[in-house]
Order: sequence, then structure tokens, then C-alpha cells
Amino acid sequence: MSARPIVAEGMDADAVAAVLRARQQAVAAERTLRDTPTETLLAFALGGVAHGLPIAQVRAVAMVPKVTRVPHGPAALLGLVAWRGAVVNLFDPAGLLAREVDTPAAMIVLRHDAPRIALAVDALLGVIDAPLHDTAPTLSRLVEGDGERLTRIDPALLIELLLPARLQEG
Repeated sequence: MSARPIVAEGMDADAVAAVLRARQQAVAAERTLRDTPTETLLAFALGGVAHGLPIAQVRAVAMVPKVTRVPHGPAALLGLVAWRGAVVNLFDPAGLLAREVDTPAAMIVLRHDAPRIALAVDALLGVIDAPLHDTAPTLSRLVEGDGERLTRIDPALLIELLLPARLQEG
């Protein structure tokens, strides 16, 4: 059985074949993306760089309220804030991630109850889906998702570095 030739106005057989190959590669790439496990990340800016946290580890986001300084606290602790009737430790992760932030505009409250922890960030950028990797946890790892490149932050490792072990259990 012979197939009828594809006729495209102004295109020779080689050009048509090239278009068909490109379409086939695009469909194959979409199928591969659909078959790859993904995770949803909350994207935020810190020192002009995009970062992301697994959305499953985020309790809420809010504007930074009035901050009460804590004398002799850990270096990264900006202070305490009142949020929804609870006292929350507000940390600045910029130093650990080699970023500079003047005045944070938003905070990300993590799912960490003893003690409650929030991260001060420049801006919230949205939510993206990124490929899920089965690699050993690192503080930060470059990922691509939804056409964006950002640094994925591991919240557990970040908390270990921000908060001394003796204070992690409240």
C-alpha cells in the first residue's frame, strides 16, 4: 500500500518532511513531560533571583507585619511577628543563599509548628510545576518548570541551617 504524497503549497518534499519531523519531536516531548513526575513549587524572588519551595511545605503567604527584634537571637532571625494569633519566627534566608535583600515585602509561613517559622522574601512570583528528581537533598538545586528556571530550596535543610538544633523543637 502506498501513501499519497503530502502536498503543501510552496514546499518541496524535503521541507514537508522537516515540518513533520519537528511536529513528531514536539509531540514526543509533550508525552515525555506528561509521563515525568512533577512537584508544585511556590516561586519567590530573593535578591533578584527566582527560588521555589515545595508547595506542600508552605502553610501560607502574607505581607510582612511589624517585626519585633529578639536580642541575642540567631544571626538569620529578623525577629518575631504576630500572624493569625500566633507568634512566628521570621528568618532571612538571603545570607544562606548568597543573596542581598534590602526590605522584605512578603513572608512565606512554613509547615513547621515547633517553633513556627516564616521566611522573608522580596516578592511572591506564583506557582509552577517542575520535574521531581530522586536525588539526595541539597539546600538548593537549579530546576526548570513551566518554562521558568529557578533554584529549588529544600525547606528541611534550610530550617536546619537557620535555626540551631536545640531550638528546632520549640
